Amino acid sequence: DHHQGQDVFCPSSEGWPPFMRVNPILDWTYADVWSFLLLIKAKYCVLYDQGYTSLGGKKDTKKNDLLLDQEQGTYKPAYTLTQEDEERAGRA
Repeated sequence: DHHQGQDVFCPSSEGWPPFMRVNPILDWTYADVWSFLLLIKAKYCVLYDQGYTSLGGKKDTKKNDLLLDQEQGTYKPAYTLTQEDEERAGRA
């Protein structure tokens, strides 16, 4: 489960000051997130336009091979990924 014990509303974790976490997009799909970001013209890291779909450290992040355009030899933007379960395929 990608929620890792989170709900839309849930209390802070043990060891943290008490507060209520609000996770309004917890159940959104990968496509939902990108549709919204593009709709509101939100600024995002340019690496997502270069074929990266999940960003981590320099040593464990690479372009997602599913976005490689074989004919052009270039990578499509992250928001074109259709296999949502492969979002982290760019992580080592």
